[in-house]
Amino acid sequence: MKRQAQETIGWHIKSQLPGVKIEKPVTMIYRWYEANRRRDKDNIAFARKFIQDSLVEMRVLKNDGWDEISGFVDEFAVDTANPRIEIEIMEAE
Repeated sequence: MKRQAQETIGWHIKSQLPGVKIEKPVTMIYRWYEANRRRDKDNIAFARKFIQDSLVEMRVLKNDGWDEISGFVDEFAVDTANPRIEIEIMEAE
């Protein structure tokens, strides 16, 4: 399942961030829009692992360790018409 998830995420990264390579440490803001409130927030945010691993695999980030990711923030909302994940990647200062 992890492989399939990373392939799907990797496809989205390639299409939305073509040629992007980030060299500086980043802070990541995850905005999780769910169709309803059934899933626990910790189960939703678990997908960060697959997203960050895919960013490394697609070479957007050099690594996903302490030196490359200075922190992240999770925001949760319900959007029954358009569930999705939005990720903002900001270079840390």
